[in-house]
Amino acid sequence: MFLRDHVYAIVPARGGSKGLPGKNLLKIGGKTLIERAIESARDCLYVDAPLVSSDDDAILDEALRLGVINHRRDEFASQDDSTAGDVIRDFLHATDVEIDPSVDPWIVYLQPTSPARTADMVEAAFDVLSEHQPHAKSLVSVTHPPKSPYWTLTVGVDGRLHPLFPEVYGLNRQQNDEAFMPNGAIYIFKLSEFLKTGKFPIDGAVPFFMSAEDSIDIDTLEDFERAKASLER
Repeated sequence: MFLRDHVYAIVPARGGSKGLPGKNLLKIGGKTLIERAIESARDCLYVDAPLVSSDDDAILDEALRLGVINHRRDEFASQDDSTAGDVIRDFLHATDVEIDPSVDPWIVYLQPTSPARTADMVEAAFDVLSEHQPHAKSLVSVTHPPKSPYWTLTVGVDGRLHPLFPEVYGLNRQQNDEAFMPNGAIYIFKLSEFLKTGKFPIDGAVPFFMSAEDSIDIDTLEDFERAKASLER
């Protein structure tokens, strides 16, 4: 059904990274993380316009080399504390691509730090979303957390440990609802849903389940080395 819709894919790639400097241009399998993300958008049947959003010349040159729209991100969306919502708001004011809010396009947000994600997975996510139409307006890729979140502790004002979820703390895993966490690989949502709050519409989104292996997220050098070993074997 999405073949008749307007679908924009945004690959967010800021130049600065405290955890792993220059990470978006690092290579796995002979391809930069940017290229792997672009391929997951460009080779997806449903995506009309892939776009790289960055404040970095080298990243924008890489997008140009790969033949996709290279949008220079505004300063307000390029800070250490800038949010994904800021990236989307900056994209909406871009002159690189014409966006008609009246058609209420779909936006696919594909972070380069999820190198195991493929175009086939993005297509599969759209297929899952189509099963929930016409009511579902967003989808988020998720995976199982390594440990149960119901056992999470916090430190109170008294300086002591307290359960974050006291009503279920101590129950067996089987006694609690199955828990999932966003893995950062795929976000799909209607523009109108984003505009309601200025944030990704996660509450009520359709889940797209991914394995722990496919949910690799690169933030540190150790993450990168682990992803490289897994994807190049």
